[in-house]
Amino acid sequence: MTTALTKEADAFAATLRQVIDDYPVPDVWRPGSPSDDRTPALDTALAAVGWAELLQDPDAPAFIGPAAVELGRGLVPLSEVDRLLGGSPLHQGLARYPGERVIARTREGLREHRVLGAAPVPYGDCLAVHTVESEPTDAAVHPDAESAWLRAQTGYLAGLAAGALDLAVDHVRQRAAFGTTLAGLEGVQFRLADAATAVEGLRGLVSREDCGPAALAHAGRAAETVVAQCHQVVGAIGFTLEFPLHRYSRRARVLAAWNDAWLEGALT
Repeated sequence: MTTALTKEADAFAATLRQVIDDYPVPDVWRPGSPSDDRTPALDTALAAVGWAELLQDPDAPAFIGPAAVELGRGLVPLSEVDRLLGGSPLHQGLARYPGERVIARTREGLREHRVLGAAPVPYGDCLAVHTVESEPTDAAVHPDAESAWLRAQTGYLAGLAAGALDLAVDHVRQRAAFGTTLAGLEGVQFRLADAATAVEGLRGLVSREDCGPAALAHAGRAAETVVAQCHQVVGAIGFTLEFPLHRYSRRARVLAAWNDAWLEGALT
């Protein structure tokens, strides 16, 4: 990747970050209830700066990774990532944010399915998960859709890890114990240093040419590890609905299930 292209990709990511800051996503999830975090105003704003058409750009891989990091950091609805695939991934009759179509994996490759009916189900995060009845269509899936989606999913996980780390660092700088802030404790410093190293590794991963299935599998495990380390230094408050760290851990956990299912399907 050229220096000029890297600067353009970083500038685009910064633009997305500002948009996300301007349209924060509320936490609408409650245990035992179907929930949907899609935010129409944010969707419109992201489309206005070019996220929705990014796959049409010949240099899309350079932009998708850094941009998706900002989506994850801002807990943007995953429907924005699934836009690159052409619809929600369908697995064993379940889809998140189903619209008029979903994307299924078949022996012949990815296939678009028309949604005939959908019923919401309670889920571990506000992904608007539905049981879906569908039928295949003749519409082709963009040849670069899956590779772009895999890169975006990897970037999103990197963003979740980065967002969790930001919260943990801010928390330990403000809380005091044993005559100093938590940030002054050696054990806390070591744990957050490990987390920061993992986050930087994930950031580098999304810019690699070979950012594909193996990268996504690694990113899922790494993001969960980072979030767990952040919970260790934040303590019990991190699991409460009032403290936003639980949003990152919740999403990292459910994404691991979705992504593992999709990757497993590619191997069978």
